[in-house]
Amino acid sequence: MPTTGPYPPLFAVLGAHGGAGTSTLARWWAHAADAGLAWPASPRTTQRVVVAARECIPGLTAAADRLREWHAGLAPPGVTVLGLVVTAVRPGKVPAAVRRYRRLVEELVDGSIWSIEWHDELIVFEIDELAQFMPNDPPPPRRANLTTAVPVEVHRTGAAITALIVATRADSEAQDSGSP
Repeated sequence: MPTTGPYPPLFAVLGAHGGAGTSTLARWWAHAADAGLAWPASPRTTQRVVVAARECIPGLTAAADRLREWHAGLAPPGVTVLGLVVTAVRPGKVPAAVRRYRRLVEELVDGSIWSIEWHDELIVFEIDELAQFMPNDPPPPRRANLTTAVPVEVHRTGAAITALIVATRADSEAQDSGSP
């Protein structure tokens, strides 16, 4: 994975389908890499993955397919899925059928699922103009311009993914040292 930001990537954002928002999400999270639609295969780079999908039946179906690939051992060796990020397809309430299907897909990631709201402002900015979340950043203001701060739920999700990586690293180190 190319290192395009100030940090080497700690995780990759993998699209479940085209248009899943991987480029925007990887820009918002400075410590993420955009994997596009391809599983990260090199053990020399991060093999931690967050799957991204639109919050609609086709998007969630594609996410379920990618997650089943991983569960079946069809992803490259060493790949670990941290969770699923779903992005809104429009402003407003999510239809009941989509919410029900989302609950089924959640089981494939043990409930590690995060939602990113609809942001109209994204249509007027280039990706490299967007603000970035850096690990340990304080929470952003509620109504900030997307060029000066990430949206609150993007910050919250980035912090949750970072905390999950820290926890899994601590678990791995404890297992390697023989500690309980």
